[in-house]
Amino acid sequence: MAAPSPTPFSRLFNSSVDACPTSLKTATILGPKLKSGETEQAHLRLLTSFKHLKFKASKEPPGLTQQLDNRKLESLTESENGCDLFEDLKHRFLRFKRRKFKENLDHFQNLAQGQAPKFMIIACADSRVCPSIILGFQPGEAFMVRNVANLVPTFESGPSETNAALEFAVNSLKVENILVIGHSCCGGIRALMSMEDEVDSSSFIRSWVVVGKNARLITKSAASNLSFDQQCRHCEKGPEYKSVAKK
Repeated sequence: MAAPSPTPFSRLFNSSVDACPTSLKTATILGPKLKSGETEQAHLRLLTSFKHLKFKASKEPPGLTQQLDNRKLESLTESENGCDLFEDLKHRFLRFKRRKFKENLDHFQNLAQGQAPKFMIIACADSRVCPSIILGFQPGEAFMVRNVANLVPTFESGPSETNAALEFAVNSLKVENILVIGHSCCGGIRALMSMEDEVDSSSFIRSWVVVGKNARLITKSAASNLSFDQQCRHCEKGPEYKSVAKK
């Protein structure tokens, strides 16, 4: 009998993670189209390029040569730092595979067959606010969508990723609970509160946060005596903050 085809999770977590150091450095400097096996040749082109650059610069005043050398060192440092970041991600992935995935293989194999989360979470895309960490969700417990300022557009606003996620969560996954998670110091809410009545159509952010214009109007009315920062705080908390604002 033929072996069963790998599940989506096994395909994901059995995939190889490429090593970073030399290939990433050269690809960062020379461009993304670098093919495998060209690392040494790429380094040769890189060194030749820098020698040529220094030769040309030597015809100029010493100050210019020093500036070019400094820029060269900065570029190499940035490339190495970028490499360190991806090397760290690689180790995080391998650590997850070793400590979480393999130790809970049955659970992940069950999840590969389907999901039945009890919660849908609509949260802000802010990197500082992770619902899984804050509420302790494990894989399979929460269907999650994140957007700027954790906004939910009205039906009349037309199709959006958030509305599509809501439709799928309610109609297909049959979630029992929907949570909208806001947070303080939200840049999206600040953009909403600072925008003019005429939305700048060239800004993707403003074109998105305008779906919260009613919240902005309510906040401006209820918290007109407060500073702008306090108004943003008021809007982040929602209507239940109205009584606090009037005190």
